[in-house]
Amino acid sequence: MRLVRELALVRGNMRSNEDKFDLVIISDCVLDIYYRVRELPIRAGDVSVSDIIALSPGGACTTALVARKLGLKVAVIDRVGDDPFSDILINYLSNNGVYTGFMKRVHGFTTISNNIIGTGGHAFVGYLGVGKDLTISDINENIIRVSRTIFINGFYAAFTRNIINAFVEVARIAHERPIPVFLDTGPSINNEDLIIDLIKSVNTVFMNEEEMRRLFGDITGLVSAMHGSDAIAVVKLGSKGAVLVHNDLIRHCQAHNVGNVVTTIGAGDAFNAAYIAGILRGLSPEDSCNLGNRVAALRIQYLTPLELPNLENYLIK
Repeated sequence: MRLVRELALVRGNMRSNEDKFDLVIISDCVLDIYYRVRELPIRAGDVSVSDIIALSPGGACTTALVARKLGLKVAVIDRVGDDPFSDILINYLSNNGVYTGFMKRVHGFTTISNNIIGTGGHAFVGYLGVGKDLTISDINENIIRVSRTIFINGFYAAFTRNIINAFVEVARIAHERPIPVFLDTGPSINNEDLIIDLIKSVNTVFMNEEEMRRLFGDITGLVSAMHGSDAIAVVKLGSKGAVLVHNDLIRHCQAHNVGNVVTTIGAGDAFNAAYIAGILRGLSPEDSCNLGNRVAALRIQYLTPLELPNLENYLIK
């Protein structure tokens, strides 16, 4: 019955372009749990007590939240567990206007990230849940076809090769329309060969500087790899801004630094949302990149993305 209801929604959304999802987000929807400790690292035998605790959608669902705050109609496709963590995650998303009806609940645990913030940085202790086993059978093709854009978060691609097949198939389905596909490579600590092949199947790829070096060595290697493709590569550089690589040209995007940094966790996910929102609203890649930096700079002034204000005015500045 749930599938029937989902397909009814899809058919309803196909009636006009106005009813389409602006953005369908695929994979890496996790529950973030935030702690703040006096200092890092925490060593064996230490007793460290956090002075705060907060829960929030994280990973690609940070991108979903920020995109929704930017005024986009957003849906998420992923596998989550039948545990209480998924209840919390889905409720947070739904209560903030993100459509969750395509999230498939299966037996097991949802992916969790414990985000530990200390002086000078942060650390993660996480659990890879059922989301790492996402396959193309979990994704209805019609859902892809009623989106204006697709965003794939490639985090799990570093841990399982099978999920990359699902991502490639999603890109193929989207390009039949054609629908632009955005990809964040994720950490890229394994399976670099397949991740590079996946990059070649999308329209825009996001990565940070460390991920770029793992995949391509340096910016010259990235330019060489993108040669002959009309795809755009965006390298996020944190406080140094970002660079665009397109048609063998490198363009720098303006950094927007702030003094009141609470945490840099999720800044890249917020950047992704703003860049995509900019493109959907008709901004150039350069202006969308600058918008991404502005929104990322705002994100790091709050503990969680849930605390961000409505951001629709950012699209008209």
